[in-house]
Amino acid sequence: MNVTGGFAQRGLAARVLTYTETVSVPARATRGSRATARAATLILAALAAGGLSACDTVAAGEARAGQTVRAGTEEATMRITDVEVAGPADSGAAGGAAGSVDADAASSARSEPGATNRLGSERVRVREYEPALEPGGRPWATLVWAHGGSFSRGTLDWPEADWVSRQFAEAGIHVYSVDYGLVSDTVKAPAPSRDLAAAFAWVAERAERDAPLVLGGASAGAHLATLAALDRADLAAAGAGRPADALILEYPTLHRVQRPDAAIAAATAELPEQRRFDPARIAGMYEFYLGDGAEGEAAAATAVAGELPAERLGLLPPTTIVNADADELRASGEQFAEQLRAAGVPVAESIQPGTVHGYMNRPEESASALADAEATIDRFVAALRGVAVAGGSDAE
Repeated sequence: MNVTGGFAQRGLAARVLTYTETVSVPARATRGSRATARAATLILAALAAGGLSACDTVAAGEARAGQTVRAGTEEATMRITDVEVAGPADSGAAGGAAGSVDADAASSARSEPGATNRLGSERVRVREYEPALEPGGRPWATLVWAHGGSFSRGTLDWPEADWVSRQFAEAGIHVYSVDYGLVSDTVKAPAPSRDLAAAFAWVAERAERDAPLVLGGASAGAHLATLAALDRADLAAAGAGRPADALILEYPTLHRVQRPDAAIAAATAELPEQRRFDPARIAGMYEFYLGDGAEGEAAAATAVAGELPAERLGLLPPTTIVNADADELRASGEQFAEQLRAAGVPVAESIQPGTVHGYMNRPEESASALADAEATIDRFVAALRGVAVAGGSDAE
């Protein structure tokens, strides 16, 4: 179904797939007290009790009606919509990563079944979260977000995608969660980050001009967000589009080989295997991401952020990193923060105490898990508020 309304008015190449749901929540422009955060949890519980999952979808192009949840006395609507946008392998795409690939390359990528795809997808699915605001209100920032999953797993329905996006939207941020192509036997780097960069290019065309435009992600998604931010910086320097104003990274992985850290090793020694990222697991993750042989090593020259030279990293925008506590990947996040500082990039870095890797994907695990996840959202929101103030944004 062709898009209508706001998308069509802006002449953007997008197609509405699904209206997922409309949820009524208390209108707010800032993330407030813990009671506010608890209200979001109650909303999700009410949705589940009513037979509607947090990310329930309907058939393509159909709209859900009459399913709302009320919380508090002042209501506004958070609308969640799935769309498809032109990907980097779409020969008709303009700008961004897609625009850097000529039609012959795109055609070749589509016409060779079974060939390794390093170009990216023809179409990229994006889930849009329009925040609930008072009449006349505007989002004060726009965030393009990428879930984690070792580059090869994850969906828009994961809490690390959906729950996180809802929390940012509840803070008044317009969020776009990207369903980038996962690496597989036939999809390799830099295809996933190119998908993310193409989605960012589409978002940048319609985002508020006087509000921060942000890239972010968790774990492997944080790595992809970093690469997409570099892609956008290159194009902006050439006068072709808008760069990211800020980068937010949650427990990122950014190095194939991490430096040893005895304190982190001791903190993670007793964790269950599925929560560990020892050197062998990290190496295997990156081998699958990059692919084998000379082609994989060639991809590593541009697709492993932690191995890029300082002059390249210096193109990144102000960056906020939140690491998990007992997490081998914390060593990568901490090393990358040092690299960014050496490259002249402003960095805010912190650790969420008592957490292990992936805690943003398990907010329902316990009351303390929810509190940790909420606290991390608050850290990022506070950092982005600082970017908005520094940039002179008056959007609310």
